[in-house]
This record gives sequence, C-alpha cells and structure tokens, in this order.
Amino acid sequence: MKQDDYQGLIEQLLPLSQTPKFEVLLDKLTANEPNSAKLLIKMEIRRLMAPCNRTIDLRGKVDGECHEYDLHGKKHWLDDVAINYYYERLPLYNGQLTQGLWEDLHNTPNNFRVKHEKAKQSQQKGQGPVTDSAQTALLPEKLTFGSYLSRSESRIHYATQVLITLQSGQEVHGTTSDLSNSGCRVRVPAAFDYPPSSEVTVRFAALAKKYLDPDLEDGLSYRIIGVDQNNDSTSNAWLRLRLDTSSDAIKRALESEMASPDFRGKQDGEDKLLTLKLQSYEQSFLHHTSVLPLYFAQDKMEYVLKTRQNHSLWDYWHDERNQPVLNHLFDPQRLSLLQVEGAANSQLLLYCFYVEKNKRRFFYSASPSEMSVEERQLFWKLGAKRASWRAFKVTMSAITAADIERLQDVSPDWLNKLKTLTHVALVQDVTHHDAQQAYLSHPKPERSSQALRRFLHERNPVSQASLISSDMQPQRREPRYQYRSKVSLVHAEQGFMEGALLDFSSGGLNVALKQPFQGAKDDLISVSLDAFVKIDRRAPLVDMPYQVIRVSPKRNNIQLKLVNEAPNTRRRQYLRRLIEHNQEKLTVLDEILPDPPLVRAMHQLLLTRLTVQPYFIRRDNGVLSVSAVGINLPPSRLHRLLERAGGGRQISFYPLFGDKIHTRTHEVSRLSQPQKELIREYYVWMDMQDETVRRVHTFADSEFESDDARRKFIELAQRGGLFAVLRNRMAPLAHAEQEINPEKLAALLQRDTHKARQLEDEFAALCAYGELVDVTDEVLMRLGC
Repeated sequence: MKQDDYQGLIEQLLPLSQTPKFEVLLDKLTANEPNSAKLLIKMEIRRLMAPCNRTIDLRGKVDGECHEYDLHGKKHWLDDVAINYYYERLPLYNGQLTQGLWEDLHNTPNNFRVKHEKAKQSQQKGQGPVTDSAQTALLPEKLTFGSYLSRSESRIHYATQVLITLQSGQEVHGTTSDLSNSGCRVRVPAAFDYPPSSEVTVRFAALAKKYLDPDLEDGLSYRIIGVDQNNDSTSNAWLRLRLDTSSDAIKRALESEMASPDFRGKQDGEDKLLTLKLQSYEQSFLHHTSVLPLYFAQDKMEYVLKTRQNHSLWDYWHDERNQPVLNHLFDPQRLSLLQVEGAANSQLLLYCFYVEKNKRRFFYSASPSEMSVEERQLFWKLGAKRASWRAFKVTMSAITAADIERLQDVSPDWLNKLKTLTHVALVQDVTHHDAQQAYLSHPKPERSSQALRRFLHERNPVSQASLISSDMQPQRREPRYQYRSKVSLVHAEQGFMEGALLDFSSGGLNVALKQPFQGAKDDLISVSLDAFVKIDRRAPLVDMPYQVIRVSPKRNNIQLKLVNEAPNTRRRQYLRRLIEHNQEKLTVLDEILPDPPLVRAMHQLLLTRLTVQPYFIRRDNGVLSVSAVGINLPPSRLHRLLERAGGGRQISFYPLFGDKIHTRTHEVSRLSQPQKELIREYYVWMDMQDETVRRVHTFADSEFESDDARRKFIELAQRGGLFAVLRNRMAPLAHAEQEINPEKLAALLQRDTHKARQLEDEFAALCAYGELVDVTDEVLMRLGC
C-alpha cells in the first residue's frame, strides 16, 4: 500500500481519531479496502496523532528568516511560511502539537531539503519548475482611487525586528521596512488577522537594547491604518501603522541612529512615488472611462463632466436641434427613487429609445420599477427594434461633509459653489446590441402603444447644466472671430431666409435669423456672405453649402459648418486669407475654458465613486498581464466577487480571462491596427464548496447557441455556486507614459532616478484599458430568468 493513495482518507479521519465515532467511520470508509490497508491506515493515523514534545527549530533549514514563537509551552523557531502553515494545519490535529504537525512544518515548500528533492525530480524528468503563470498574470495591484498617501514628515528606510501584540493577545514577529516619528511599515506573517483601525502594541527589542529606552522595551501603541498584500510572497503582508501615543522614544532613537557615522539608512520618498503612480493611473482612467458624471444641487443638474470616451453617451441625449435634453431623464419621480435619504447610493436601470417624426426627435425612457410586466414587454417590443435602443445604469450618491472637507484642499476658491451640490449621478451605457432579439422574443401584450405615452419626455426646457471638459484643453479646432454683417440663406424646404452673421471662422458660421428655423440638425443650407461679396465681387462666397450643427431652443439662431466638398476648398482658403489680412480689424472670441480647480473637484468626486472596475493590461516581451485595478472602499459586489476568485485577499481576473487573456484581448492589444473599442458580455459561474472556489466556468455571450442555452447555463450556475454576468469594455492604450505629470516626474528623477525610470517603464508597457460592470440583474430580466 502506498500512503499517498490514502492521503485524503487519512486527513479526513485525523480530527476524529480520538472520538468514539472513529472506528465506525473507519469501517465505513474502508469497506471496499483489504484488511491490511485498513490496519495500515489506522497505524498511520495513530503515528501522526502521537504527542510530540520536540522543539521545532527551522533556522538554517528553510529559505526564510526565523523568529521565536511560544507554542504549546515551548520556544520554537519558525519562519513566516511555517507559522502560516502551523495555523492552517493545527485544526487537523485537534489543536495539539503532534508528530504529524511536526513533520508538516519540516516539509514546507521553502525547506531546503524539499526544494532540493523537487529540483532533482524535475531534472530526472527533463522538466523545469512549473508555475501557474496564467493565474499570476491575472492578480493585479490594487489601487485605491481618490485616496492619496501624504506624510507630514520623511520616513527612513530602516529594518529592525519588532514584536507586535494584537488585540486578540496573539504575538506576531515582524520586520520594519521604513520608520518615522509617527508611523512605520512592517512585514508580518499573512496567517494572522489584522483588522483595520485596531490598536496594537509594538515592542522594539533591538532598539531598546541599544538605547536602554523603557518605552521601546515595554511597547508603543499603534493603530493599523492599512494592510497591503506582498507581491513578492503570499506568506507575508505589509502593515501600515500610525503611532497612537505621545511618546518620543522612536524620534530619539531615529535621531541617534542618523547621527551615527555608520548609519546606512536613507530618507524614503515612497509616498511621493506612490502618489504620482496613483494619480497617473487615475488620469488614464479619467481619459478613457465611458461613465458620464452628472452633478446635482437637489433636483437641478448643475454640471456634466465630459471625457474623451463618454461623448457618445452625452451626444445621444441631444434632440434634432442638437440641444441637450438629458435633464428630462431625471423627473421628480425618478429623483425620489435615486435621492434616498440615508442611503450611501441608489441604482436605477433605465430603458430608452427615441422616435424621429417630422424632423422632431421624441425620447422615451422607463425603469422596470415604473412599469407593469405587460408595459415592460410592450416597451421592449416598440423600442428594441430601433437603432436608438439603449439600456442605462444610473447610480446616484449623496455628497457628504467628508467630501466637502476633502475638496477644501483641492478647490478652495470654488468651495461656496461646491457646497450647494448635493448628489453625484454616474450614467453607464450597458446596452448589448447583439442581444436586442432577446427583448423582442417576449410575447407581445394586448395593449395599445398609447399606454407608453406617460414615458414620453418633454422637449423643453433644454438642459442648462454647464458642460465641463475633463481635459481642460481647448475644444475648438480653429479661432472664431466676431463680425456682424447681413447673410442670405436658402433652405430646401423653408426657402429664402435673412440673417445676421454673429461670428465666423474659415470653417463655420454663427447666424441669427429673422424668422424661426423650421429645419433640423444636419440639414443643408446654401449661404451667401453678402457683405463680403460687396467688398470683393470675385469672392467665391455665394451659394456655399453649409450643414446645420445646432439650432437654438427658440430656433432663431443656428450654427453651421462648411461642407467638406472639393469646391469648398477654394472657399475655405479664401476665408483663411481674408482672416489673415484683417487680423487687426477682427476681434477673437476666446474660448471659455473650465477653471482647473473646478475640474479637479469634479475628478475627486468621480474617483471616490467608482461604479465600474477599471483595470490596465500591460505587455512584457509579448506576455500580457493585468497590472493594476482601481478600487474604492468599501468594496462593491463585483469587487467581492473578483476577490473570491483570488482567494479572499487579492483581486483575480481569472473569471474574466481564464487562460485566454491573449485571445480575449487580441483585438485591442495587438500592435498593428488595434480595434478602437471592444464590448463583450461574459457569463461567469464560480463553482463553490464551503465558501471556497473549486472551479470557474466563463463563456462569452457569443459562445452560446441560443437564449435557451444561456438560460440553462444560468439555471445550472445558480444551483451550484455564484453566478454573474460581466460587461467588459476595452480600449487600446498608446503612450500611457504621457499620463505621468512631467513636473512631478522631474522632481522624482532628482530624488530617485531608478524608481522614476521604473515608473516610466511601467506605463510605457501598458497596452489596453478595460472596465467591468456587473449587469447580472439586467441580463436575468432580459432573458426572463
């Protein structure tokens, strides 16, 4: 009999070996085994459960630093891996130090003997060491957006042994990596629980012995302000501690150390590096997110933040006049559902579409909670067959006193205005255009379409919210010049019109009309600049084709752009020369740019309210990995789901990419002609057993043959674990190193050239940006599950 063949059975019986049920269970589990096997299993269990009085001393036997621990009434020397393994295996041996536990601690993976034996076996098989590179590549660094590490004093790189007493009374050995008068960072074993904000006592034995300071010997009170994973070893974690007592013992010790001629520590600029790194990732997120942030003062929308990637969502909510009408999406009834007193945030799913009739655009929107089942199916039937069909997810959260306090440093000049803001709404487009047939497959109810008239939006007033550009860069392609003169216009349907030129550029006009304009956006108009032609009768400024780009709410003002046709090239060149030769006579209309402090305040309110899980993909020598993920605290449902896949401590993108990160990102991560945007839905089933993930099954929406196949998968997943549908949007990243603030990078270069270059290289390797949204509820409703 080989013991390995029965290892699982032995471990199952170990905890019961000292109970009356042992013999009965042994007979039951070995009913099909020979008597000799049953006897040997019993003997092996008895051997492993025999009490052990030997001291465990792993010094010199393991690849790790050992510390002294008081366990079972004796002093033992264990490293971080062994102490983690000790607490993991102790329940198996009923909390006793037995021969089996003694052997387990002498057979950890970092034991020199075990490593030598594994290397020898691999060499004999002609194979190298095997690593789970696929899973490792999907464990990104967590970055808490909107939270910056700022220190009022410099920290010193200084390593010294410490003994930490937790609130539970457990003593933990650790090693500092940096130290200051009011805080420190300590490497500790990951086996223990370190509740954030809890108090701990830290004893500095080495420093106390050197400087004979009783405060260092007895211990100082610290508070845990953060627990970070150790990317180099899962056996360790990093504790960030803040001094919670008025003692100057650490200050005196550090001053003495720094005054010593053989002091080799150096000041730590890690906070500045981490802050610059975080802000650079945040800047990349702000440029590439598709979320549309709206800022409310009670029921009035005051600001809209426009980014490089959310303009299509903003443009969708414009009528045929190209006037914004997003304000009508938030009627009093919906705001009462979203602005719930006392709630951290509220969510609402909205289905929308518009109908164009007689050159008018009519918007419809409704949430499932506003409709009966029949009304919802009717809404789907009428809306989902149109190209304008959209599904939006709206999340609204209240602006708190803590937010305003944080904005005092960011934007003090705007504080009086910012104090009037009460809520932030984040609008996400969660439409899946390939799934529109799923809405139409539901039975059509016996109701007239007139039942949906209550979901029709009003046309006026248009939105008065200020549009803020996140880039803080000029949006105009060319300067505009103020100039008043008569203009003649001819519209195909309305005929001849008279107007007055207000301002112009070589490619556009702003015209006030004497009569209301009856057309719509994109209509063509023939324009003659009469005043210019009178000056120069050879000027090619007669019957020029212009396209309408905006109509004022009262229809007495239109904005036009010159159509890009070959005959217009000469006209555009003439207008440019005209402008150049008359610069002293023309008044430039300066573009009003948003105030940078206001934009930074908008950014801060967005960064602390993530409704997507933003992540970044990097390429190193052709190998793709998820390098970083943006998070907020407390964690969202999606955050917790990804942490489950990562074992509870780390976020894992295995549920999204599995072993197919190259194939699932190829369209946007390839070097030549990457796709501008890739949107897919992934159905994820996490097979669970006793709160542990046994296996993850992930299928792209396109991999199902039909909606029935999707429903069967959902039914199976909901029976045996956790189910979620994740909407993944990815876009290529080029020259991401440009997101690093050049002034702060230059300062970092002077302080630490190596770390500055590392940061540049990290961002230069980024090749794609992605954001995940949990759309499980919408998919279940769409499929009728």
